[in-house]
Amino acid sequence: MPDETLHNEFKKALEEIRELYDADMPIEERKLRLAARKELNRLHRLYTETADGGQQTAEESETLTEIRNHLEPLGLAADGTPIAELARLAALKLTEK
Repeated sequence: MPDETLHNEFKKALEEIRELYDADMPIEERKLRLAARKELNRLHRLYTETADGGQQTAEESETLTEIRNHLEPLGLAADGTPIAELARLAALKLTEK
Protein backbone atom coordinates (compact mmCIF):
# COMPACT_ATOMS: atom_id res chain seq x y z
CA MET A 1 0.00 0.00 0.00
CA PRO A 2 1.45 3.40 -0.91
CA ASP A 3 2.62 5.53 2.02
CA GLU A 4 0.00 8.22 1.40
CA THR A 5 -2.85 5.70 1.36
CA LEU A 6 -1.52 4.08 4.54
CA HIS A 7 -1.22 7.49 6.19
CA ASN A 8 -4.79 8.41 5.19
CA GLU A 9 -6.16 5.11 6.50
CA PHE A 10 -4.31 5.62 9.78
CA LYS A 11 -5.77 9.13 10.13
CA LYS A 12 -9.24 7.76 9.40
CA ALA A 13 -8.80 5.09 12.09
CA LEU A 14 -7.77 7.72 14.65
CA GLU A 15 -10.77 9.88 13.80
CA GLU A 16 -13.18 6.95 14.16
CA ILE A 17 -11.74 5.96 17.52
CA ARG A 18 -11.88 9.54 18.81
CA GLU A 19 -15.54 9.73 17.75
CA LEU A 20 -16.31 6.57 19.73
CA TYR A 21 -14.88 8.02 22.91
CA ASP A 22 -16.69 11.33 22.41
CA ALA A 23 -20.00 9.70 21.50
CA ASP A 24 -22.77 9.00 23.96
CA MET A 25 -23.46 5.38 23.01
CA PRO A 26 -23.95 2.08 24.81
CA ILE A 27 -20.76 0.21 25.71
CA GLU A 28 -21.75 -2.81 23.58
CA GLU A 29 -22.07 -0.61 20.49
CA ARG A 30 -18.70 0.94 21.27
CA LYS A 31 -17.08 -2.51 21.62
CA LEU A 32 -18.61 -3.63 18.32
CA ARG A 33 -17.30 -0.59 16.46
CA LEU A 34 -13.85 -0.92 18.01
CA ALA A 35 -13.69 -4.58 16.98
CA ALA A 36 -14.69 -3.65 13.43
CA ARG A 37 -12.03 -0.91 13.32
CA LYS A 38 -9.41 -3.33 14.62
CA GLU A 39 -10.23 -5.75 11.81
CA LEU A 40 -10.06 -2.96 9.22
CA ASN A 41 -6.68 -1.91 10.62
CA ARG A 42 -5.45 -5.50 10.31
CA LEU A 43 -6.74 -5.79 6.75
CA HIS A 44 -5.06 -2.52 5.79
CA ARG A 45 -1.91 -3.77 7.53
CA LEU A 46 -1.73 -0.74 9.78
CA TYR A 47 -0.04 -3.08 12.25
CA THR A 48 1.14 -6.67 12.38
CA GLU A 49 1.07 -9.21 15.17
CA THR A 50 4.38 -9.84 16.93
CA ALA A 51 5.55 -13.23 18.14
CA ASP A 52 4.58 -12.37 21.72
CA GLY A 53 1.03 -11.42 20.69
CA GLY A 54 1.71 -7.69 20.66
CA GLN A 55 1.25 -5.38 17.73
CA GLN A 56 3.54 -3.21 15.68
CA THR A 57 2.94 -0.81 12.85
CA ALA A 58 3.92 -1.64 9.29
CA GLU A 59 6.66 1.01 9.53
CA GLU A 60 8.06 -0.58 12.69
CA SER A 61 7.99 -3.98 11.01
CA GLU A 62 9.89 -2.64 7.99
CA THR A 63 12.45 -0.97 10.25
CA LEU A 64 13.04 -4.16 12.23
CA THR A 65 13.47 -6.13 9.01
CA GLU A 66 16.04 -3.61 7.82
CA ILE A 67 17.89 -3.83 11.15
CA ARG A 68 17.88 -7.64 10.96
CA ASN A 69 19.25 -7.47 7.41
CA HIS A 70 22.19 -5.43 8.70
CA LEU A 71 22.91 -7.57 11.77
CA GLU A 72 22.45 -11.16 10.58
CA PRO A 73 25.25 -11.08 7.97
CA LEU A 74 27.71 -10.25 10.76
CA GLY A 75 27.49 -13.91 11.78
CA LEU A 76 27.19 -13.16 15.48
CA ALA A 77 24.39 -15.68 16.05
CA ALA A 78 22.21 -18.18 14.23
CA ASP A 79 19.63 -16.93 11.72
CA GLY A 80 16.35 -16.18 13.42
CA THR A 81 17.96 -14.92 16.63
CA PRO A 82 15.79 -12.14 18.13
CA ILE A 83 16.82 -8.67 16.99
CA ALA A 84 17.43 -7.47 20.56
CA GLU A 85 19.96 -10.29 21.05
CA LEU A 86 21.64 -9.55 17.71
CA ALA A 87 21.96 -5.90 18.73
CA ARG A 88 23.39 -6.88 22.12
CA LEU A 89 25.97 -9.16 20.51
CA ALA A 90 26.92 -6.47 17.98
CA ALA A 91 27.38 -3.95 20.78
CA LEU A 92 29.59 -6.39 22.68
CA LYS A 93 31.67 -6.98 19.56
CA LEU A 94 32.12 -3.23 19.04
CA THR A 95 33.24 -2.68 22.62
CA GLU A 96 35.75 -5.56 22.71
CA LYS A 97 39.35 -4.44 23.21
